[in-house]
Amino acid sequence: MSWSISFIGKPASIIIAMDKQSELLSGQSKIEFDDAKIHINGLLSQNFGNEELIKVSASGSGYSVDGVQKNRRCVVTMEGIYGVLLPEPTPQAPEAIQEHAE
Repeated sequence: MSWSISFIGKPASIIIAMDKQSELLSGQSKIEFDDAKIHINGLLSQNFGNEELIKVSASGSGYSVDGVQKNRRCVVTMEGIYGVLLPEPTPQAPEAIQEHAE
């Protein structure tokens, strides 16, 4: 089976989102995800500050034979997002965008 995630947020929010994702999975996918989640959480806490905005993308797959886990694969990418996070546009934003386009 397989699983994948892609989240953008602060580490604590990503950890909570991964817990919620785990609740949605079942069977082999849940086993694989939960095993990988422990390591992803460790990487988050060891490599990023609590206030950093980061993107985490991860996916994995594998299978079991007679209940024994075999041939697992997991790919994880974590990157800090740097720059200025812009606020939500105001209701006047579409008019301002149109004025600049002319």
